Amino acid sequence: MRRLLELTWRRAFGALLSPAALREVSQRWHNEAHLAGQTSLRDCFFAVAEAGSRKGLAGLGRLLGLVTATRTGRRAVFLNRLYVRPGRQGGGLGERLLSAAWKAFPGVQGMRLEVLKDNGRAIAFYRRHGFRVTGSKAVRLEAGTLRLAVMKARRDRRFVASVKGT
Repeated sequence: MRRLLELTWRRAFGALLSPAALREVSQRWHNEAHLAGQTSLRDCFFAVAEAGSRKGLAGLGRLLGLVTATRTGRRAVFLNRLYVRPGRQGGGLGERLLSAAWKAFPGVQGMRLEVLKDNGRAIAFYRRHGFRVTGSKAVRLEAGTLRLAVMKARRDRRFVASVKGT
């Protein structure tokens, strides 16, 4: 799992962030202890997409993508991460993972996420799925500062119901 996260970050942000910043993000957010702690929370949804699985969301194959979301209130969820292996992006897997996160929290009406401001491809993906930029945030690292866009969406039942394979 960590390899997928590191590969995705290197491919997406290698031209935007210094090698030191990429290493620091990986050490801070992609280490096994952090991921295990986060995914063991009671109100956390975690799913992986693997090659060779029937619907692409569970199986015993090569890791293609993953999603983590955490309930932050009675009617709200934070999308911690949604990653799809480079080379598999643009084929609908991200949409299926996002839909699975919505379905994991049926009573939730809103979802929030943070994405690098310079990640135009991800921002466009989220906009296509009902998210809008509502603010910004800076995360200070020893190796620099990450400038993030804060995005929010309301539940769109048509989107969740229309996605095949979730």
